[in-house]
Amino acid sequence: MPAHLTPISSPTRDALITGDPRRAFALAQALTVQPKMSHQSRGLWGYTGETGSGLELTVQSTGAGGAGAIAIVGDLAGLGVTRLVRLGTCITGHGEHSPGDTLLVETAVSRDGAGLRLGADGDGAVPDPGLLDRLSGVAPKAGISSHDFVSRFDPDGPSPAEGATARDLQTAAVLAFCRRLGLPAAAVLVVTGDETGEMLAEADLEQTFMEVGLKIVNRLS
Repeated sequence: MPAHLTPISSPTRDALITGDPRRAFALAQALTVQPKMSHQSRGLWGYTGETGSGLELTVQSTGAGGAGAIAIVGDLAGLGVTRLVRLGTCITGHGEHSPGDTLLVETAVSRDGAGLRLGADGDGAVPDPGLLDRLSGVAPKAGISSHDFVSRFDPDGPSPAEGATARDLQTAAVLAFCRRLGLPAAAVLVVTGDETGEMLAEADLEQTFMEVGLKIVNRLS
């Protein structure tokens, strides 16, 4: 029995997860035909629908941070999801990328507690090789690091970990947990800003999310 999701209806085999419930709603509307809400508890909205190419898809929000995200991922796996892609946001080191860039995560170094407990240290957590290959070309490949704190509150500083060019809050934990579950997973991130404080406008971010989401589901179909 799922511990955190109380679904209105069961998810599909393929799932696209994102942190922000508003973006889950927008993605479901943009990517599927007449999506139906499949989850609403805890404010973590989820939707199921069918893409124009006939792919049955769940779009589920996870909230912020690795610990909360893996609770949702575990429940999705228990409810029958067999393939998962995280579409999220990140910030970049100065001069590494630009706001609006998209990154296909090749490795995720953990600087968060959940990721470290799951063994996402050393060379980092990695996506499923087959799914990474399927998504190749959606965005340039990059190494990122995942942290417990948003950059402005991080006691260790705002920079990504050594060997990474961007940082987020949950990718390392999600990839490490999915590997433990035997659930093929990958992640694509949109750069929302950099260490100088330059930020992508919300309207531009939403448009980029829709465009990247479409590329992802086309590769999954």
